[in-house]
Amino acid sequence: MENHIFLITNLANKFGTLFIFTFILSNLKPARALINKKPVNLKDKLILSVVFGIFGIVGTYLSVEFDGALINTRIIGVATGGILGGPVVGLLAGIIAGMHRYTMPTGLFTQVACAVSVPLEGLVAGLIGARIKNKKNIWAYAALVGAIGESMRKISVLIFSRPYPLAVELVKNIWVPMVLINSIGLALLFLIIANVNKDRERIGAEQVNLSINIVDKILPYLKGGLHLGNANKITDTIQEMTDFDAVTITDKDIIIAHSGTSTSRHGVGKPIVTESTFEVLSKGSIIQMDKCSEKNCEVKNCMLNSSIITPLKDREDIVGTMKFYKFPQNSMTDIDRETAWGLSKLISNQIRINRLEENSKLLVEAELKALQAQINPHFLFNSLTVIASLCRTNALKARDLILHLSNHFRNNLTIERDLVTIDVELGHVKSYVEIEKARFEDKLEVIYKIDEKLDCLLPPLTLQPLVENAIKHGILTKKEGGKVVIDGEAFRDNVYITIYDNGVGIPDEKIAVITDEKIKHVDSIGLYNVNRRLIGKFGKDYKIDIKSKQGEWTKITVKIPCLKHNTLWEEVKNESSVG
Repeated sequence: MENHIFLITNLANKFGTLFIFTFILSNLKPARALINKKPVNLKDKLILSVVFGIFGIVGTYLSVEFDGALINTRIIGVATGGILGGPVVGLLAGIIAGMHRYTMPTGLFTQVACAVSVPLEGLVAGLIGARIKNKKNIWAYAALVGAIGESMRKISVLIFSRPYPLAVELVKNIWVPMVLINSIGLALLFLIIANVNKDRERIGAEQVNLSINIVDKILPYLKGGLHLGNANKITDTIQEMTDFDAVTITDKDIIIAHSGTSTSRHGVGKPIVTESTFEVLSKGSIIQMDKCSEKNCEVKNCMLNSSIITPLKDREDIVGTMKFYKFPQNSMTDIDRETAWGLSKLISNQIRINRLEENSKLLVEAELKALQAQINPHFLFNSLTVIASLCRTNALKARDLILHLSNHFRNNLTIERDLVTIDVELGHVKSYVEIEKARFEDKLEVIYKIDEKLDCLLPPLTLQPLVENAIKHGILTKKEGGKVVIDGEAFRDNVYITIYDNGVGIPDEKIAVITDEKIKHVDSIGLYNVNRRLIGKFGKDYKIDIKSKQGEWTKITVKIPCLKHNTLWEEVKNESSVG
């Protein structure tokens, strides 16, 4: 018992190496990957094998010599390699530590036994580690691995060490202390690793939560663009919610916002003078300065000693910078760097989104202008000719046609509204149809099957171009003419409006081109623009559906979401009634 206490006490004194080894592991990238259960490549496994093998060697050097044997904590390093890295790492670490043990000039009685058993201990630890990789409380399994490994070594001593009676006596004296100490050591090491990992996760979670809260606060300002007023609200929010003592946003020439501690150099509108900022603007990389050493800074004894400067980008174009400051020198942490980089990327993404939204708005306006330009002068001249002929024979009908023509052109020239009611859009369709019916009389029949209770909002000039396409390209190209049926019904959360004609039909290859939003089909600008605007407004689920049988019929279906929602609905209804 006295031997047991002596050995346990002496081995326990070596536990300081556990903390050193844990620190090394927690800062070694391949080891962190293993701890977080991520795959590593062969090169990393070889590096880790050497690291764990060296830790096994350190355990050998910190041995306590007893009866011709070295009582040590070698297995802690080797078994850790096996549990984390698998059989390959465990075996290689064991070979490294075992070869070193064989060269030791002391502890010759157990020299061969230890040299043989250590690689096997690492291999067994690796096999067990592969089975328990996704288990909870790995520390308990690590303790079991320590007990198994030390038992294997004692069996090896009984097999290889001679004389046998001395081997038996040695095992009796050291088995319990070595199993106990190494099991506890392995359990402690994995408990420390688990706590270090939890702290990293907690810090990471806090950082993510902080970023989300900052995003939630500054997003309304980001949508308005980085002009002077909005930019200052962004820097105010970031400076208040983080540990930075000051935050600055610049464009490519001047400071456009600054919050927190400031000097005469940090005023809004001041030109950029520092070399580090110009370097970020030219290279697009992040710069961290732990001591202010700017030659061109006229402020002496500036309190803002530590800084991180990040680029603001619109795709690959650098449009400005963000600068984050702290008072003390060397005070920026890795978390500060990640926070600064993350915020600059967020703002960069929003800058790009704002530009794309603006471009999209301009594109929609251009497409609406294209629809307006599509109004055929011949349609106007022909309509006026029909009206002129009716003035003598049917004045009332001529009067109605003038009103329809006026309504038709008014709707084509006042399409700035984002959405209109279906009643307004159908009124536009009916005006166009009445004019065409007056021109072509018996060749054209239009039937409306619209539910009177149908209510929805849709972009202006959605249905009229489709009806015009059906009449012009479907019906009027046939000698005998034909009919167009406009059908509308609500189903669940959508309204479906179908324009059917028994005209000449559309070839399949042309349908494919019309409905491909990546290809602009100039021969069908009306269909193309309607499809693009529906997708842009409501999403890809709302593109037009075209079915046709050549020589017989065409059916175009428009799906509109039911946007009958409170304020938006009432505003559009009121605008429509006033217009």
